[in-house]
Amino acid sequence: MQINHIKIKNFKSLKNVDVKFNNLTLITGVNSSGKSSFIQSLLFFRENRENILAINQFKGRSYSASFNGKYIKLGEEALLFSQNTFNEDIMFELVAELGNIKISINKKQEISLISDSKKLDISKLLTDLFSDHCFHYLSTERASPNYTFGFSQQDINLNSIGVNGEYTAHYLAENRHKSLDIEALKHPESQTLQLLENTYKWLGEISSGISISASADASTQSAKLTYQYEYGGNTTSNYSPLNVGFGLTYVLPVIVLILKAKPGDFIIVENPESHLHPAGQAKIAEMYAIAANNGVQIIVETHSDHFLNGVRVATKNKVIAPDKSQIYFFEKQKDSLDTVLRPINIDKDGKLSDWPKSFFDEWDNQLDKLLW
Repeated sequence: MQINHIKIKNFKSLKNVDVKFNNLTLITGVNSSGKSSFIQSLLFFRENRENILAINQFKGRSYSASFNGKYIKLGEEALLFSQNTFNEDIMFELVAELGNIKISINKKQEISLISDSKKLDISKLLTDLFSDHCFHYLSTERASPNYTFGFSQQDINLNSIGVNGEYTAHYLAENRHKSLDIEALKHPESQTLQLLENTYKWLGEISSGISISASADASTQSAKLTYQYEYGGNTTSNYSPLNVGFGLTYVLPVIVLILKAKPGDFIIVENPESHLHPAGQAKIAEMYAIAANNGVQIIVETHSDHFLNGVRVATKNKVIAPDKSQIYFFEKQKDSLDTVLRPINIDKDGKLSDWPKSFFDEWDNQLDKLLW
């Protein structure tokens, strides 16, 4: 099941927006333009899944909305209402293939369910879209290089690497021989479909010749990563994450999250390009395009023109069909607090349907200053 679009009203700068989704949806725009608020509106359904299910089951009971939990931490709830509203509720309407869920949150942070449950099995929709096995979110604040990493058998059993990718090493240790569900994600140089081999082959696109080992120790409740390099027929000693480039460990959850994906998964990733050189950013974009073209629904927030161009090239190379991607540029109009969305499409040749001001144009702006 896929999400078709989400309607948001009166939530911070999102006064009234309707965002239509595709297999791969890129969210971009200047800082503080509403991108994070949009992602938080989706995470709200995951954070409050049990409350919404309870409201649907026990009609008439009152439940409070949670804006501070595992998936979202937004502080003072009163500040989440649009500055241009008076007594209007926050409204989230999630529209999927089988129907919609429409909820409102009043000033007392009480949730009301407005959907017509006669037309929709709300329990099934929430389970299909936001179950632990199908819904995956990777925050921009990912686990940094260290000697050891997080251990969570519960998360691993739920096919999760953690919101911050903190259980990636543990996941690789337990699932290193697991075959990829999407064969198209097999790296051209990989001999097998196994997760670990494909992980370090894709990571090798960022740092050539690298390989990975992962181990987990239940007695110490910790996991470890080590890296090696192959050069001229030789192999280096094992390096800890602290002795290789910061970006390698930081991007590892971004790679593993996609390689372990299966058709029907719903994935949200913030800033997958962080700490990567331009070629690496474009290669990650290619991976995401492959997964999206094979039935994974992905929302990516990005500030990277290299990631964008990687998706454009993937479209031109027929890695992803042009009708399976969508770009939204978030901006605020002059003298306004409200977010405005500008949809941008990619055609079969990788060309964009629009190029608004401030949309990845700073390279040209600075070049003009150098030339003139």
